[in-house]
Amino acid sequence: MEQSRRSLKIVLDPGHGGKDSGAMFRALREADIVLDMALACLSRLQLWHCVALTRTSDVYVPLADRVQIANWWGADLFVSIHTNADPDPDESGMPEGKGEEIWIRPKDSKSLEIANHIKGHVDSFFPEHHFRGVKETKNLYVLKETKMPALLIETGFIDNINEHTAFVNPLFRRRIGMQLAQGILLYDKGKQGAV
Repeated sequence: MEQSRRSLKIVLDPGHGGKDSGAMFRALREADIVLDMALACLSRLQLWHCVALTRTSDVYVPLADRVQIANWWGADLFVSIHTNADPDPDESGMPEGKGEEIWIRPKDSKSLEIANHIKGHVDSFFPEHHFRGVKETKNLYVLKETKMPALLIETGFIDNINEHTAFVNPLFRRRIGMQLAQGILLYDKGKQGAV
């Protein structure tokens, strides 16, 4: 007899929004890019799981409210979606940051397991650029204060000229969201199959 799949409760957190544009480069705002990614991720994930977004439009949501949404709902997974920016001036000859990375809390084995499972999908956003790794930090509020496995994904550098050019394209942003969803779905499928 086939076992029914348990639906996960997943919170997607498109970073920034409203008065907080996040990183900007050539009039492109991080807040807009990551909202498109989150909405695309939602469209795929919600076919199998219960999914909530911390924002669905260009509005400002305080970090404490984002955390409260996930904790109050009893989410199984929290995924915050961002773009990175290089602190160096964007001038000819300066080294440019590039590639994707995933941040988790220190000593969080469950978040590490999920991050390691989906990192291949995250690396596919810009396969020509080296994946920057799964990294631990104590300094990100949404990771420190959430009570479930939590990831913060930097999908690429808004001010890297190649990655910026891709981020301008709404279809590319949607593809990133779909790839992220696919990674989460395959992780869940593997865990369900192991039961």
